Amino acid sequence: MAFGLLACGAHARAWEPAPWTRTDTWWEASYAAVVAMDYTQSVQIVPSGRFERNPFLPKHPSNKTFQYVCLGGVLGHVGVSCLLPAKWRRPWQTVTLSLEVLAVGDNQFLAGLRVKF
Repeated sequence: MAFGLLACGAHARAWEPAPWTRTDTWWEASYAAVVAMDYTQSVQIVPSGRFERNPFLPKHPSNKTFQYVCLGGVLGHVGVSCLLPAKWRRPWQTVTLSLEVLAVGDNQFLAGLRVKF
């Protein structure tokens, strides 16, 4: 068991996370802003009689559930971004931000949910 732990520790140090840049901060701020847009749309679902299509949420989640999921998602996204090496960080940020933008667009154009601040 000790050998397995040692091997895992050695593997974990095989790469170093890339230094954080101002550009990374902008990417993460953009992600958080789009998640906030998604949140403003999502809280409209239950009162309108619709159901949530996100497979990670119940069909009729409470506002508090939406808050926890959005906050946890943003914090988790930043955490993963911090840990990734340079060659993986930007693709991660690009793909996840794009998926979130698509979700907001889907909510807007297909479900008729508006972004409200």
